[in-house]
Parts: sequence; structure tokens; C-alpha cells
Amino acid sequence: MNLWSILRPAAKLTVLLSIFHTTTLFAQQVTLRTETTSVGRLDVVVHPFTAVGDSAFVGDLPQSMRDLLRGDLEYSGYFNLINSEDLPPDTTIQVRRVGNTFDTLRTFTGSQAARIHGSISFGWEEVTASIAIFQPPFRDPIHLNDFHFQSDQMRFAAHNIAGWVTEMLTGEQGAYTSKIVFVVKTGQNKDLWMMDWDGANAHSLTRDQTLNLSPTWSPDGKTIYFTSFRAGNADVYKYDLESGQVSSFIATPKVDSAPSVSLDGQWIAFASSEKDNFEIFRIHPDGSNKTRITFSSRDDTSPSWSPTGREIVFTSDRGGSPQIYIMDVEGIDVRRLSFEGVYNETPRWSPRGDLIAFCSRESNAFPRFQIFTISPNGGRERRLTDNGSNFDPCWSPDGMKVIFTSQVDNKSTIWTCNWDGSNRRQLTFGLEASQPSWGPSLSESDTEH
Repeated sequence: MNLWSILRPAAKLTVLLSIFHTTTLFAQQVTLRTETTSVGRLDVVVHPFTAVGDSAFVGDLPQSMRDLLRGDLEYSGYFNLINSEDLPPDTTIQVRRVGNTFDTLRTFTGSQAARIHGSISFGWEEVTASIAIFQPPFRDPIHLNDFHFQSDQMRFAAHNIAGWVTEMLTGEQGAYTSKIVFVVKTGQNKDLWMMDWDGANAHSLTRDQTLNLSPTWSPDGKTIYFTSFRAGNADVYKYDLESGQVSSFIATPKVDSAPSVSLDGQWIAFASSEKDNFEIFRIHPDGSNKTRITFSSRDDTSPSWSPTGREIVFTSDRGGSPQIYIMDVEGIDVRRLSFEGVYNETPRWSPRGDLIAFCSRESNAFPRFQIFTISPNGGRERRLTDNGSNFDPCWSPDGMKVIFTSQVDNKSTIWTCNWDGSNRRQLTFGLEASQPSWGPSLSESDTEH
């Protein structure tokens, strides 16, 4: 839920107005987008990892690494995990002597799912995970790789292995090393927090006695733009992840909110009430070339860039109630996208370009909001949620998952689901958490922040 939603009145949008008056080419479409929740996912088996060398020294690292990898692949949305314990054991056949060793061929029994085998060994300065992918009926591994890491970097190493396995088997990179920034309410204040893609390692970024809202990422993962009241008015700020420093980015005497960065990093769209009603502007990251791109007597807000950077989807009540619209980057060729639901808002364009997620109140008789997706051309509307009220949809960087705020009994938590609504998973516990924004996949050095 962005600033529009938080300050949204119970009755009419005009109350909100009186308060405020005081990305490059389209991502490739993949065959994993299907109309059912199971077809298109690959069967895979992750066998128990083995220890090489002194197994007592290696300890439970092989089991822990295997469990992390298996959990990543199962959560990702690309795979159906099959338990190795449920399959007959594979056998190996000695075929010829090579020096002092024998070559072996593997004979597979049971499922024809891809098989992942791994071994863990300790060196003087690092741990090595050797991973092999077998694809029955081929008896030799189709992919082999070694991953070197420090023992305290096991989680990130497992995420890297999951990304490699996914790329080898599907051509996709997954979102395993990405981070999520979100908002946590403590008393009357709201601060920015960050966590891993699976909800682990949640920690605060800001500790301000104010409201920090609507975070969004730069495509390089180095900067978070957000709305804050730290100067007494709602303005757009930026948080530098390397230094931890916060600086003002857009400040007018009115309300500036809902920043969204194009995927090429060249433009930032945002909503501002500097012309009395909310309009959408764009600006370069260096603060130059600020341009107004909507001209309406009503409110336009919540912009989100298409992957091409040539179009923007946004919320507008120009038709009488908040609905989803699309325009080109110059603000022309505006067309209405949503026609169902009495209140539709916070649209977010998938990195793949084929879907737009948004939240919708379907009727005044049922005032709860739910998450939907729709094609940018209209149609193929799909409801993803049903329990409680659900807001703030955002896509994972690979476009396979949607993250959102779920509110039940006035408690807000963050959940994810696959793009088709399957595999729902709660990520935050014990926090009043909302407004998640899913960042890009990061390198090992980036994850230290």
C-alpha cells in the first residue's frame, strides 16, 4: 500500500485532496508461464550431499547445504521437488580403468527427473561444494561445477548453487540472491527494513522518529528511493546501501511520493501534488530534466515502468473511481486497462513484460482488497489471493513470484506466491510489516550490506 493507500479516506477521494492541500527490450517470455499451477515446472531430485575427506571436520554442512538448496528450488516456482528417499536407488557400473581409478556410468531407476548430486570438502582457507546435474536417461552428468566459499557464507553459496542449477536446467537465473526492502511500523513510526528473498536475515535500515514509506530499488541494487516525512512534509529521499546515508531527492511544498525507477536506471517516475491534484512526473537520477507527463483534473499516482521503459502503468480516478491506466513515457496514448472492481490501485509491471499485478476491491459490498494480474493488453485477469485484505503487490526480479502485504485481524505481514497464485508463503513474523519492494539479484559483496 503506497502513500495513496495509507492516506486513503473511508469515503471519497475528495477528503484525501483536502488533507494534501493543507525499463531495455522486453524480457523473454518463457514456457513456464502456463494456465495451470503444475504444468511447466520441472521435476528434480536433490540427493543427500556427501562429505569428502574428514567427515567429522565437515560436520553437518553437507546436510545443511542440501537442505538450503532443496528449499530454494522448491520455493522458486520453477521446480517440483521429488524426495530422493521415495525413489529406488540408482546404480553405477564400472566401465574401464583410468590410471588408478575407474570410470563409472550411472543407471537410473524410477523417475526421469533431473538428479542433483553434491559433495562438500574443506580446504585450508575455504569450503568447496562440487555439484553434478544428471538428466536421465543420460548416464554422464550434463553439468558440473565447483563452488568455493567461506563456511559463514553457506546461505549465499546455496543461493548461488540454486541459481546455477536453475540456469542450467531452464535458462533462467531465478531470484535467489535478491533482497527485499519493506516497511515496519513501531508505535507511530515506520522504518525501512531489509531481508533475504526467503525472509531470512531481516534487519532495520532506518531508525527515524518519522514515517518512511513506499520504498523502491534502483536496478543496480545500490540505492533505495522512498517517501519520508522526516522534514515534516512527504518528500522523496534516497538511501545509499553502501554508506547507509539518506539524502533528499525530490522536495516540493506539496506531497511527493510513489517513486519508481525504470529498468535501465535512466528515469525515476513519481507522483506529486505540486499542481494541487496528483500528477505523475519523471526525472533523471541526478535530479535533472524534471518533466510532468500527466495532465488531468483528477489524481494520477503509483507509476510503474514497463521493462522496455517506453510505457508506464499507473492509478487514476479520472474516470470517477481509481482504476489502472497505461500511457507511453511522454504521457500520451493513455488507455484504461481495468474495468472490473470498484477501486483498483498500485499496479506493478512484471519484469517479463507479460503481466501487471494490482490490488482491487471488487465491490462495495465486499470492501477487502485482493491481488490480481492482468495482461498489458487487457484480459487474462487472474485473482491471486483470497484470505484477508491484500495490498502492495511487487514482482520478484525474475517475474516468477509476487510479494504483497496481507492484513488479517488488523495485523500486517508480508507474503509471496507464485505468479499464478500458487505456493503462498509467509515471510515476516512478529513484525507489523507492509509495502514490500523486491530488489535485483545481488553479488556476494552486495549482500554484505
